[in-house]
Amino acid sequence: MTLEILTLASGSSGNCALVHANDGQERVVIALDCGIAQRNARNLAQDAGFLFTHVDAVLLTHHHGDHSGNIVATAARAKAPLYAHPDAMGHNQKTSAGEVARRQVEVRPIADRLSFSVGPLEITPIRVPHDGDPCFGFVFDLNGQRAAYFTDLGSTDALIGSTLQGVSALVLEFNHDINMLRNGPYPRDLQNRVAGPSGHLSNAQAAGFLAQHAPASLRELGLAHLSRHNNTPELALAAARAGLRQAGLNAVVTQACPILRVARFVATDVAQASPNNKPTLH
Repeated sequence: MTLEILTLASGSSGNCALVHANDGQERVVIALDCGIAQRNARNLAQDAGFLFTHVDAVLLTHHHGDHSGNIVATAARAKAPLYAHPDAMGHNQKTSAGEVARRQVEVRPIADRLSFSVGPLEITPIRVPHDGDPCFGFVFDLNGQRAAYFTDLGSTDALIGSTLQGVSALVLEFNHDINMLRNGPYPRDLQNRVAGPSGHLSNAQAAGFLAQHAPASLRELGLAHLSRHNNTPELALAAARAGLRQAGLNAVVTQACPILRVARFVATDVAQASPNNKPTLH
């Protein structure tokens, strides 16, 4: 049995990931966002051993162009349904109703904590605070193996509680170092937006969340959506590892997601991820 998240691109210049699930009888591959060029997505997916044009479904986190830019085109070329909140569509020509109709894409609505299935994989959208509202992260469950993907959120409030219970592979935003942001090239209003409650997680926020709320089941951690101007992989990794040490999780394999290269995060069987211990999401 296999459940894994593969980030193909991560950052403000474009985001795209794959979710691969195989329960031994059925295999599904899902595209999660596509804010990069289709050619890049195809090449990176091929590097990881997948065909981007043959995904079984497409998920959209929110409407910002670095996530949604080629989402309709991705679904159209794969002849796959696009799962998105209705209010995340139509913010630009590429996601307009006319483009969806022209490309004959089936859009299936998602809602906060209303789970649905693609093959053997159960998917739970979790609404998070971001100025691209509505914005969602996702928890994936394959017969008790659990993985999660959360970027573009101004706070971690939605993740506290049972949301991540049993998750062994987590991709979490570590967008900026607050000192680099405040002393960097962004104008003050943009700094405030990024650091605000509907902006992006700082290294300190994400690390603090891990220190207090990281699930004991966590085995692999990806640091996502790092800012080119206001962060470095080294700072993000140092913060994440400090948070994990505070949580007593010294063995978690941690890596920063590259801007445009494949990174793989594999869920594993752990005691907390057994079907009998699967949490109810509230």
